[in-house]
Amino acid sequence: MRELTAIDSRSYVVAFEFRQGAGCPPDFHLPPAAARFDEGVFVPRGDKDWLGRYAWPPRVLLLSGDEFWVVTHPSANEAPCGRAIDRISFAESGHMLLRGWLGFRGAGFDCTVRYNTRGHPSVLGFMRHFRNRWLGAARPAPSEVALGDALDMRFANALADELDPGESVGTRFFQLPRQLKGHWPLRRSQWIPGDLLAVTSSRLLWLTDRDRGSRAQYGGIASYAPLHAPLRLSLVSRPGGCHFEVHSGGVPPWVIPIAAERRRDAESFVAAPLQGPIATLSA
Repeated sequence: MRELTAIDSRSYVVAFEFRQGAGCPPDFHLPPAAARFDEGVFVPRGDKDWLGRYAWPPRVLLLSGDEFWVVTHPSANEAPCGRAIDRISFAESGHMLLRGWLGFRGAGFDCTVRYNTRGHPSVLGFMRHFRNRWLGAARPAPSEVALGDALDMRFANALADELDPGESVGTRFFQLPRQLKGHWPLRRSQWIPGDLLAVTSSRLLWLTDRDRGSRAQYGGIASYAPLHAPLRLSLVSRPGGCHFEVHSGGVPPWVIPIAAERRRDAESFVAAPLQGPIATLSA
């Protein structure tokens, strides 16, 4: 009889979900606290670079009771990363062409998981389970208040794609991406990214095409925090302009630059009655 070949999930190329303590690739070494997981997703390793090195190792993300876990394939010699869900302050989901990533931030906790967007449907399914547990029950539908620019098609679609079933939008502030014309002798124009900050029935949500300071034409980033968290939203003035800051849980804040012509709308957003225990300050 031919011997069975040992399973090596490093050869897997497709992301997939699994649940109820079954379906995780058996060559992963799960901590005892994570072994009886409720939901999970496998994320394959990254593609090879020109030297034949893989961009990142395979990982599994798990929800186990009231804990969230990221476990890396044992070949990478990385310790499992676990945290009580209610200790996570911010979450982030980004995609730029084939480059995708998830970020989870909390006091003493900073975890980023990269993936190829070929696996986006499975990752999206897991993140909906994560948000359902992390954000808690949706609050009564807030009154919709639109401040700033009218949504363009790209941001309107991004918002619709991001919302979970039953989630509705209340107060929102939007500023369009805008082009700054260059001057002689360079004559090179520059695009300023767009930003949408919204209070929904369950979270504070920031959508942007701002990637490391520049505008990304093919992708976007969603960052969010639960309304039941001790959030602090402020409008900060500086000599060069003003920006929103969103603080929570002792982690670096969101910093969202505001165009000069949108300052009054930004002030109205800060002053609007927000859902949940969000403290609003204007400086």
